Amino acid sequence: MKRKGLVVVKSAERVLDVLEMLSLEQERGLRLTDIADRLGIPKSSATMLMKTLDARCYATRGPDGRYRLHALFQHASGWVGGLHARLLHVARPVMAALVERTGETCFLGTLSPDLQVRVLHKVVSPKEVRYDTDDRPLRPAYCTSIGRVQLAFLPAGRIEEYLRETRLERFTENTLTTPEALRADLAAIREQGFAESIDTREVGASGVSAPILGRDGAVVAGLNLSAVTQRFLSQHDAMRAAVTEAADAISSHFGSPDAARRPAGPKTTTMPAAALPGPV
Repeated sequence: MKRKGLVVVKSAERVLDVLEMLSLEQERGLRLTDIADRLGIPKSSATMLMKTLDARCYATRGPDGRYRLHALFQHASGWVGGLHARLLHVARPVMAALVERTGETCFLGTLSPDLQVRVLHKVVSPKEVRYDTDDRPLRPAYCTSIGRVQLAFLPAGRIEEYLRETRLERFTENTLTTPEALRADLAAIREQGFAESIDTREVGASGVSAPILGRDGAVVAGLNLSAVTQRFLSQHDAMRAAVTEAADAISSHFGSPDAARRPAGPKTTTMPAAALPGPV
């Protein structure tokens, strides 16, 4: 198989796809039917593939019937980081160009298995007065646009589980703190294809985020453009257009078959001046 001038061995690519999927779903694990569906292969083929990975101690099947990475690899840093590595390789130049174009700070983030935002990369605004964050690894998703733009495209059952189990702490007067308000907000994000936050996590910090699509059309990450609120309000239409265009460019290079579209359904894959608490 050839892809953009490269020879790809399909069987090897399939093994790497499985390992990457398991690395992103380590907490919940994947059923055999999940693996077959995501790979687009018969269940019988998925069975033989997983038996091989199990026998070679790359994956293991738990008492709940779900597959996870073998314990030998569960805490190894970056050994199977292909998805994030490819995403970063594509996103870095696009993010740098976006910051040069807008003068504002840009973040790339994914959702962790427990649905918090994990920041993979940031490019900070060159302006003297700018938005930036500390380097904490995880941040809540419900009060940031980069988190909500990914939560919105989760399956409905997973959203309801998140709403039941997450304490919606109030950070500012604009923070959404009820399941009803957040549910309605996520529905609006699915409809419009982007998310905005105005003073929802920190007063004076605002931003807009767009989803990044993977090869199967699932949301694999969010791209965020953040600014001090006064500047954001004066240019939020331009910032929204810029971040959406940049997210589409990353999606196109990352493998989405139709990056110009916004996500059509609930599909999210659960693959950082003065410092403020996180991307907004």
